[in-house]
Amino acid sequence: MKIAALLSSSLVLLGACSHAQVPALAPGEAASSRESPWQQVASFTEPKLAEISGLASSPISKDLLWAHNDSGGEPEIHALDLNGTFLGSVTLLDVKNKDWEDLCGFRLGNKPYLLIADTGDNKRKRLSVPCHVIAEPSPNDKKTKVAWTQTIRYQDGPQDCESVAVYEDQIFLLNKDSGTSVIYQAPLGSPNKSAVTVVAKKLVVLPQVNNAASSLTAVFKAGFLGSKATALDISADGQWAAVLTYTDVRLFKRKGKEPWKAAFVRKPQVIALPKIYQPEALCFSADSQSLYVSSEESPTPIVRFNLKTD
Repeated sequence: MKIAALLSSSLVLLGACSHAQVPALAPGEAASSRESPWQQVASFTEPKLAEISGLASSPISKDLLWAHNDSGGEPEIHALDLNGTFLGSVTLLDVKNKDWEDLCGFRLGNKPYLLIADTGDNKRKRLSVPCHVIAEPSPNDKKTKVAWTQTIRYQDGPQDCESVAVYEDQIFLLNKDSGTSVIYQAPLGSPNKSAVTVVAKKLVVLPQVNNAASSLTAVFKAGFLGSKATALDISADGQWAAVLTYTDVRLFKRKGKEPWKAAFVRKPQVIALPKIYQPEALCFSADSQSLYVSSEESPTPIVRFNLKTD
């Protein structure tokens, strides 16, 4: 056991050293010298972007992204322009950021909304978790009220979840477990319904696939963190779902209007991430043509992967 512990500590140190030698990308620069499919499109030095764990495209503004920080941060979302401009912050009234982990942009009744998933639970002790829904604000707004909160409990007990997506009138939640990655499904609710606690039911166990590692740092992360999911999103056109891990993105392609369960049981396309540290936020572009990924580092990068639409 002592030898194993020593080896583990050495690998962690090597991983940290590897990360320290990786230079940051400039906006527009390819993510590696080998024709990488990733491109950095923006970089932010805003101090408020301390630990991004949620990212969402505006349902109505092409170049606008929304982001929020991880647990214990202020109950606010941040507006980001894809040209690298920080547009401001909007505070959610009468809620706390206990462990905000994901952010979703969607339309309901043709009205744009954002869902903030307060679903983190590292110790798996929360009997229920809230998902706060707000009407999409303007970046110039300082405060906004919650339209409704959908409180969720899992059918088989507490789960640690950092990955949440919304499609039509359903919420999809993926637990952070590299052994058995389960997607749960719960109703989204609406501002016209009384607040009740709903049950998230098991939808599907994701197929196990090998990690993709594009750098030495990613190799170490794959060994220590496995395939733990840190974000989930479904494209607005309903054709793609993406799962973010610490080393890669897993893309699931839906065939027509088949049930999402059918799409999630097929092995995904696995795309290695570029050299970014602690990737925990992902979203599709509003036009469903690209993926954006961000991470818990400063300056805070936004990298883009263009989807093939053949």
